[in-house]
Amino acid sequence: MNYYTLAREWMELRTDMPQMRENRQLSKMMQGEIYVLIYLAMNGNQAYPKDISTRMSVSSARIAKILNCLEETEIITRTKDPNNSRQTIVTLTEKGAAITRKHQQAILDRMAWMLELLGPEDAKEYVRLQKKLTECFQKATFHPQEGY
Repeated sequence: MNYYTLAREWMELRTDMPQMRENRQLSKMMQGEIYVLIYLAMNGNQAYPKDISTRMSVSSARIAKILNCLEETEIITRTKDPNNSRQTIVTLTEKGAAITRKHQQAILDRMAWMLELLGPEDAKEYVRLQKKLTECFQKATFHPQEGY
């Protein structure tokens, strides 16, 4: 099997993806404020800003800006950690939790529709391959033959 041939084919497909409305909308849903809300919801409605920053691979300044916007609109609160006063805990408010549920449902609806387009066998295979690739990325270190 020639992995470079497959890689080229994949690159050609990826250059078409940003032009697809569905892909743009899904990508937008998984960034910025919405991502922070979903991350909080998936972590018991609270987290440390540093953990959010690490998970999103963005600067702490970017997270601070996002959190400021969310706090101004009463979607989250920030309080001192009772166990470590140097730490701040970010918590979803009731309003934030309701908004997050709506966003999560919208993402699930869109993904279910996209998977349905593939049909049952291909949808299962797509999710299986995404899981496998995620596991491989978590274990592997990329050592390019040539520097970038």
